[in-house]
Amino acid sequence: MNDTPAGHLPPPSVAPVAGAGPDAASATAVVAAATGVLMAFVPCCHDTARRILLDTARGSGVGPTAAAHAAMALRGDEEAPAARPSPHVGEVLRSLIDDTLSAPAPPSGPGSPGLLPDLAVLRRHLHDFRTLRRRTFATPDDAALRSRLEDASYTLCVLMGRRSTHLALQAAEELLTADRLDRPTRSRAPYR
Repeated sequence: MNDTPAGHLPPPSVAPVAGAGPDAASATAVVAAATGVLMAFVPCCHDTARRILLDTARGSGVGPTAAAHAAMALRGDEEAPAARPSPHVGEVLRSLIDDTLSAPAPPSGPGSPGLLPDLAVLRRHLHDFRTLRRRTFATPDDAALRSRLEDASYTLCVLMGRRSTHLALQAAEELLTADRLDRPTRSRAPYR
């Protein structure tokens, strides 16, 4: 039985090319880790993170590994001098991240705005999602964490009826904030 929901495919494997040697395996590992950094940083799904990396490489005229090092530098702990990206690559990367975050939401269809999720479920999921983002950002080379973050991103999009993780996160936070503001304030006995 296929547990993958329709339209949600697992991220493609990032295994190195057979016989390509340790350099290819190292480059593949850096690209995979950079994908995790972008998934946590933006936030976005695996496919969007890979698109940002590839567009950074194309837009700055470097290879995917150099673009991946620029994404890893977002963490602020990139040590190897040879791995430090040129300022141009970093500028292209930041521009693409900004474009992704400022992309307009697709127009909603006619009719009702949709069903709202149970707020307790949404709060728990949002807590788990934030925890996964922090953990993935801290250890982006962990494939299991990246996979769990991808699943959590997908679930958040489904809960909020959005196609973008960033827009789903915004909608979830707005919904929970509105709920907090709408709750009647409890009167407290004055301190004596």
